[in-house]
Order: sequence, then C-alpha cells, then structure tokens
Amino acid sequence: MHAALKKTLATFIAVLAIGAQAGSPLPKGLMLNLDFQRIENGLIPNKTLYPLYVPIGDLGTITNNDKRILLMFEYGQRLDIPHSSLLDPDGSGWVATVRLFAISNGLVMSQGDDENGYAIYIKDGAVHAAIHTDYSTIILKERPENGITECLNKWVTIELKVNPDMAILILNRVHVAISPLQAPLIGEDYRIRIGEHKTLPAPLHRDKTATTTGFTGAISSLKVLRK
Repeated sequence: MHAALKKTLATFIAVLAIGAQAGSPLPKGLMLNLDFQRIENGLIPNKTLYPLYVPIGDLGTITNNDKRILLMFEYGQRLDIPHSSLLDPDGSGWVATVRLFAISNGLVMSQGDDENGYAIYIKDGAVHAAIHTDYSTIILKERPENGITECLNKWVTIELKVNPDMAILILNRVHVAISPLQAPLIGEDYRIRIGEHKTLPAPLHRDKTATTTGFTGAISSLKVLRK
C-alpha cells in the first residue's frame, strides 16, 4: 500500500474515532461526494473533508463530450459504499443527490439496514422514493395530474431530502412530492448501495411488485449531505 494512501486511511480512522465518542454530535455538511474524475487503482475517492475510498469493482467508465468521466452500470452491476459512522443519518436533515442517465427501470440507490432506510428507484419511467422509519412507510412520486417527469434516456438530477418531520422529492430542482414523516430517519450501520441489490431494501419489503434489479445507465455524481 502506498504511503500516501496509508496516511489518508489513518486520518479517516482517527476521524471515525472522534465521531464515535459518546455524546459527540456528527458533523454537518457534505459527507459523501464521489470524485469520478480521480479514480485510481480501482478506487473512487470521496471529495470531502472526510477521506473515503470506494472500490469500483467491475464497473466501467466512459468520458462524455464535456470530458467528464461517468460511471457505467450494466445489468446486474452495483456499487457498494464502505460503511462509515459519518454516513449514518442521526435524525437531523439528510439529503441524497444523484445525477444519472437511466436506460432502464430499476433500483437507483438505497441506504438503510434490515428494518429502516430509504430507496430511490425508477418505475414505469418515473422516479419514486420510499422511506421507512419505525413502523411507517411513505412513497414519494409525482401526481399524474401534475405531469410525470420522464426519466429514461435523458439526464435527471434526483434529490431526496429527509427532514426530521417530512420528506421531499426533487427532480431537476423542482419539488415534485412531499410527505410528512411519523419518525425521523436515524440509525447505525446504514449501508449505501447503487444499482443491483442482493435483497430488497427495507422500505420495499411490502411492495409485491418490487424487485432487486438495478437500473442500467450512467451516473455523473453522487452526494450525501447532513444538514
């Protein structure tokens, strides 16, 4: 292992140790911002104050006309984000943003454990978000009478804001759905996965039409923010 990488990992472990102290509030701001432009040795760096490296696995990349590197997802492929306590929602504001070009329906991303969390997915060409906290599940989606944003074969920015008392789905900077939450999103060991899933995310356990199939296409950015 390179000396620079060892130093970075040591710094990251130290940050985790500080955040894990009893009563220590988790930091606010950008927690995850994958830097596809600096992929090296099969690792995607996290472009924030908190070092993290995500193994790219068997995923491929492509450079678009703007010379930006995109991460490609083919059928059956996924990206797992290594767990960090800094990436666990603590009941305050939590925002997940992904910009993607989807070719097919399927799971986009999820974060959670076996009981709680959220999932963003494309169904019938439209973006949906499901959130489960405590014993309640809500589904965010556009109302047909207000128009449906077609999300296949075009670039779309999906933003899911989970406040302590409500959740908001935003597409291309337009608020398209909002719903109250009966309990805030909070937990430990919440895992983030992009694309294909091994098992259904917790919010989709009762959806008889849900599958573990991930979307196919590309993403240009992935960010997670604590407010």
